Amino acid sequence: MGWNPNSDGLFTFNCATLDSYWKEVDHVPYFIHVGKELAGFALVRNYPSEPETFDIEQFFVLRKFKGKGVGKKVLLAVVANHPGKWQIRVLKENEAALKFWLSAVKNVVSSCYEVSLDIDVDLEMQFIRFETVS
Repeated sequence: MGWNPNSDGLFTFNCATLDSYWKEVDHVPYFIHVGKELAGFALVRNYPSEPETFDIEQFFVLRKFKGKGVGKKVLLAVVANHPGKWQIRVLKENEAALKFWLSAVKNVVSSCYEVSLDIDVDLEMQFIRFETVS
């Protein structure tokens, strides 16, 4: 994305933003393992302005596991745990992420999804919306 690390060479964030994933019932953290190795994480919540919609707030897979189907398997497992309306938000500029998510969503719901530009708080993003059943 072209973002720069701080003067210590690190990308920083406010750790308190993760507190809700251990305190709120509508926020669910998933740790991704491949064998015994930690391979990433997924943070799922009910979207604040549409609580009936599940939202992947954050999703990360270590580079060494990318391109091996790990992310697609994780999406299948996560949506199986939370049937219903879903959305995935992708930064407009992140074409690689959009390509991944479109492929992963097709793996779950075939062509039964919508993609549109929408505003998330104050940022225009690509929204992928779909629905699953139990």
